[in-house]
Amino acid sequence: MVAFAITAFYFVVNPSKSHFTPACILHKTTGLYCFGCGGQRAFHSLLHGRFSEALQNNILIYLILPIITIILTAEIINQKKAIEFIQKPVFMWGFIFLLLVFMILRNLPFYPFNLMIPNN
Repeated sequence: MVAFAITAFYFVVNPSKSHFTPACILHKTTGLYCFGCGGQRAFHSLLHGRFSEALQNNILIYLILPIITIILTAEIINQKKAIEFIQKPVFMWGFIFLLLVFMILRNLPFYPFNLMIPNN
């Protein structure tokens, strides 16, 4: 139910034009982009079928949404094996490593890494 409410909210509210969505504290204070910067705009774009715009805002949306979908589906159908796999330390540490590497690379000021900077 919460996932549906969040999805409906981001379908209606455009984060780039709204004051109801939270801003990134890291970017506001340091000017650096975290792994989530542009994620709200990417999710809004995906919900409206603008796939390339979502890609330009945050490429990780294409990795994170399937994982969230798997988790929610596994919870709904009570599939413990999928949940146990995602909770394994190797998966968790690998995912954290991926997020940190992405965050470092997207803050490098040269090509091709500057393409990972979200559109404003």
